[in-house]
Amino acid sequence: MGIYLYETEIIAGEYKKVWGASGQGKMSLGTFTMSQSVALDAWVIVIFTILLLVIYFILISNKFVMYVREIISGVERMKSGDLMEEIPVQGEDEFSEIAASINEMRQNLYETMESQKAVEKTKDELITNVAHDLRTPLTSILGYLDLLTQGDFLTEEQKQKYLGIVSSKAKQLETLVKDLFDYTRYDKNKVKIKKEILDLNLFVPQLVDEFYPSFMDHKLECRTDFYEGALNIEGNGELLARAIGNLISNAIKYGVDGKLVEVHTGLKDKMAFVAIVNYGKIIPAEDLDKIFDKFYRVENSRSLKTGGTGLGLAIAKNIVNLHEGEIWATSDESGTRFQIELPVVQAHAPKAGK
Repeated sequence: MGIYLYETEIIAGEYKKVWGASGQGKMSLGTFTMSQSVALDAWVIVIFTILLLVIYFILISNKFVMYVREIISGVERMKSGDLMEEIPVQGEDEFSEIAASINEMRQNLYETMESQKAVEKTKDELITNVAHDLRTPLTSILGYLDLLTQGDFLTEEQKQKYLGIVSSKAKQLETLVKDLFDYTRYDKNKVKIKKEILDLNLFVPQLVDEFYPSFMDHKLECRTDFYEGALNIEGNGELLARAIGNLISNAIKYGVDGKLVEVHTGLKDKMAFVAIVNYGKIIPAEDLDKIFDKFYRVENSRSLKTGGTGLGLAIAKNIVNLHEGEIWATSDESGTRFQIELPVVQAHAPKAGK
């Protein structure tokens, strides 16, 4: 056998594999063009890419499906009344925006429901307290009227005594109804008030003068310390007189044991203040945050022996809120202090030498 030679020839861009025997003619076994090889490689790449895309799509679709199911589950929880658990916000795509929107809706719905619960609770407490405070004097009025109408055995002196009690209880009812009306009317969200420029250093002394008969009746000394200068605020004189008057009345009722009531005005951090201090019984620390709540009384009994309705401080707070001010109280061995702070419109410095 002859010796076969292997030759590779490139003719016009084609690969040819040729085997030939020495001294013999050449024999071609096969031919593959470059275009066919490239086409084959391209098909392999396309198929591989399609497979990757299909796998990626399946994975991504599964992820989206799971997330959508999680969103649906969160909506179902909301539907059943569970508003505590949020839907996780994943990524920054359209699904995450939907989840965030649902969470915002859940929060708004939760706050609305909590607000409604608070309103219902407040309404129930209001009805209970009003019923109690109305029933007590009404019971007395009806009892004494029954005695007066059927008691022919009563002396004239007894009749006058019982009539006086009936009159007193009727005035308590009148005060309670008026305070209830005022408390509702001065709610910040329900009323618009007319304001004017007022100087507290002219306004408060006049108000204190009106209470001197009450100070005398309760054997209380009243000391005043007014700021040396104008304390101009923007407010409604009638309402502020009611608020400050309620604080003074409160100091008289509960500060009798201390024999002294102080009234101060001043300026601090661009806020004008009016402070009323009494030296009666100390208000327990746990009660200080509650004393401005309607119908709240520090004494355990809900009797009206102090002459109050439990609405005076609540009304004062509502009025101060209408004036964008603040009201607070402190109570310790140095006295019980109620203070109203209101924004100053224009304040003058104290006079020289003061």
